[in-house]
Amino acid sequence: MSESFEQNIVSLLEDHVELAISTVQKLRAEKLELEAEIARLNNDVLQRDAKIQELETRNSELEEELSLEKLATTQERSEIRERLEGLMAVLAPSGSDQPTSDTGTEIDFTPERTEPDNGTPLPVSDSEHSEKNRDN
Repeated sequence: MSESFEQNIVSLLEDHVELAISTVQKLRAEKLELEAEIARLNNDVLQRDAKIQELETRNSELEEELSLEKLATTQERSEIRERLEGLMAVLAPSGSDQPTSDTGTEIDFTPERTEPDNGTPLPVSDSEHSEKNRDN
């Protein structure tokens, strides 16, 4: 083999070695970037896990608070019901087990109109007039 041919081969081998070295360096840099990205993503996952745990804890606290509120409301309703039943028992006519609304003595609180909307008085009917005269 000739010397120029050997130099060409050595030169090509050097180029390939330099290319291999630069490729290895590029791959190492990309590996470091990817490891940094993985670390950042793992940190995000840990933060989200912590936030999820915090929210689950808060949810449990709120569910417990809701349960206590429902219990208090149920107890309050029960107390009100007992008081109401006690009042109804006191107000019921003695010797009667029926509620007062079933006695048939209802009071009509509907007002009777004696004047129309325009301000002039309505004429008094004969029955109302005769009742007024009887009172006098």
